[in-house]
Amino acid sequence: MIYAEHGTLGYRHINALSWRVASELCRRDPGVYIGLTGGDGPSAMADALMMADVSGVAYQARRCGFGFAAGAGGDFKIPWDRAFRMAGPRAIAIALEESRGIHRPEKSPTTSPRALGYRVMASMLELTLGDRVQWSTGESRGGPLDQESLTTGERLQEWEDTRWSLFRDSEAVAQLHNFGWLEIRGQKIDLLARYRELNGKIFALTMDVFGGLLP
Repeated sequence: MIYAEHGTLGYRHINALSWRVASELCRRDPGVYIGLTGGDGPSAMADALMMADVSGVAYQARRCGFGFAAGAGGDFKIPWDRAFRMAGPRAIAIALEESRGIHRPEKSPTTSPRALGYRVMASMLELTLGDRVQWSTGESRGGPLDQESLTTGERLQEWEDTRWSLFRDSEAVAQLHNFGWLEIRGQKIDLLARYRELNGKIFALTMDVFGGLLP
């Protein structure tokens, strides 16, 4: 099997799909969040987007590996070629859930701030697939952009102490945290509030917050 490499169009497609599926999983289960890979283990080497819940690692999108995985041991697998043939991100999310014995209504509930943040990141990655500039994402530690979002006091939990950067070539141009706030050009944006002001339109929201970065 040939794995995707950073900088290729194939990797950019995979990264965008990974974020879309993460947003679907999180929307269907508000307890799901994207966590840090941690260390130099197999998941870090596979450049995995790690999606966890309170029970630990539940899903992975191994962007430089074979595809999606579910379960603590990653026993259930969806290779990338199969994932791209499926009906869409929701179908992938449902398959991952059902592999763990989770059955939820097919229709997703109203979006949450966290799920919306992931969806907006995915939308930006989709919009820039063909751009000559390289767009990518990276993880780092850093508390909430909005301090009122803290729910566990002074000691940050992993999901609270995680930020996601959007890179244009090698420059970090925006940061997202797991509470649905985005920081761009020194401005902090409550994505859910702005989403509602724009009548619940993802494309309009993406262009509103990221439009100034595009050619």
